[in-house]
Amino acid sequence: MVDWNFLTRENGRASIEIAVDEGGDSFLPNAVKIYQHPEIARHNSAGPIPPSVGSTLQNRPFPRVAVVEDDSGLLADLVEFLELRGFAVSGFDNAEAFFSVWPSTHFDLLLLDVALPGASGLEAAQRVRARDARSAPGIVMLTALEANDDQVLGFNAGADVYLSKRCSLEVIEAACHGVLRRLGRQPAGSPVSQAPESWRLCARDWRLHAPNGIALDLTHAEVRLLCALCETPGQAVAREALLLHLDKQETLFNLRNLDNTASRLRRKVQAACGLELPLRPSYGKGYTFTARCEMEP
Repeated sequence: MVDWNFLTRENGRASIEIAVDEGGDSFLPNAVKIYQHPEIARHNSAGPIPPSVGSTLQNRPFPRVAVVEDDSGLLADLVEFLELRGFAVSGFDNAEAFFSVWPSTHFDLLLLDVALPGASGLEAAQRVRARDARSAPGIVMLTALEANDDQVLGFNAGADVYLSKRCSLEVIEAACHGVLRRLGRQPAGSPVSQAPESWRLCARDWRLHAPNGIALDLTHAEVRLLCALCETPGQAVAREALLLHLDKQETLFNLRNLDNTASRLRRKVQAACGLELPLRPSYGKGYTFTARCEMEP
């Protein structure tokens, strides 16, 4: 799956860690992971956070969001997307893991799956709402259950918004912003990421040209991946279809390698061009290139 980067603090210093399994692939443990914000990630992980960065983080609002979802693929997509959109995100694969850190760790918003192992999302929402409403996070529920009775149960348990898992990541993001605004926890002027206007992919030269004029050399796999995505900009392409473009069989190893390739490519573009590559996970389905991209053979 995607590389899991998270920030830890000890003695006033910051470090970035990556969790990997024995085969070198990333995995999702039960424990919470606090994901790095790009302003911190630009600095050496072994050194202290510079005062200028600390003051910037204090003066700018980054809503803290907890995502509780037992499907590791969906959880990875949600956490990565929301972190790219400017939230400070923590991921949990069950309610018990969330309650092991809350309420000692403050969250502004809880994005909660209904069908969870152990305590259900409904039970988790009721437990959150049982505390002082002034300190409790807003709750956005995600579920595959769309019957009216199920929605009523969700709202009665304390959900502010009840969404189908079939909705897009952009709808989920908009719901999060809406709840935060109603709770007064997202001041006007909060930073919102914007996709670059236009990119240019030269497949023959294995090169990607960013909107700011910087050109970046690509690997063969990166070129094939971008070719598949830029043929239908704005539309999700399933992981299985992307593997076909890469001439790879649909195996767990190849699916993980695909996610790692996409993650490395985003970091590579950010480091070389100073821009965020508009390559977005599509909530368990695949990936979408969300900006305009001119393709040259």
